Amino acid sequence: MIKIERVLIPVDGSDSSRNAAKYAAHLVGHRGAKLYLLHVWEPVNMTIGGDKAEKLRERAQAKAMEMLEEYRRMLEPCGLEMELIARSGRPDYVILNAQEELGCDLIVIGSRGLSVL
Repeated sequence: MIKIERVLIPVDGSDSSRNAAKYAAHLVGHRGAKLYLLHVWEPVNMTIGGDKAEKLRERAQAKAMEMLEEYRRMLEPCGLEMELIARSGRPDYVILNAQEELGCDLIVIGSRGLSVL
């Protein structure tokens, strides 16, 4: 049997990602795995510089953490250990890099997000 100890759950606030997060918690709840909730936001355009760029980054980070806290509250009744991670970049790269960095055994992601893709 595969031992699942660390689960990465990329989230974007969509219904699909909420369902995926609930499913992941249910799937590994009895195994005591640690959940890593990850939100990736678009990087600030490089043509924007200085204080304005820094304010945009801070605002994006705060918004991401606010969303991740909502997910934490939603999954809290499961009693699993959770870590919240917010990063900037291309979602596909950031998700795979986070999986490798954290040594996650499983990635649970929704089939549809907020974008057209």
